[in-house]
Amino acid sequence: MRGLLMTVGFPDLPLLSLVLVLTVIVLGAMMFGWIADLLLGDSAFGTALNTGILLVGAFCGAWLWHRYGARTPFDPDAVRAGAATGAGLVLLLALTAVKR
Repeated sequence: MRGLLMTVGFPDLPLLSLVLVLTVIVLGAMMFGWIADLLLGDSAFGTALNTGILLVGAFCGAWLWHRYGARTPFDPDAVRAGAATGAGLVLLLALTAVKR
């Protein structure tokens, strides 16, 4: 588990700090899932499934950026966070388009 978390960019944290960081990430994903449910209306999957889709897409996006990412002049952690957020949203929108 530690190696997997290090792969997507988590620093080596004590357990309590790791739980806090993961809680903030899940709550943020729930907020994005709720907003997506409001914006997409009948095309959405519901708040819980939207949250799950966003988390899976963000995890895959962070992993892919870590594996294949290009060098940028910006902070690497901020770029990885942006890539993860974008990948989660792209996956949600792609699945919504397929659902229609």
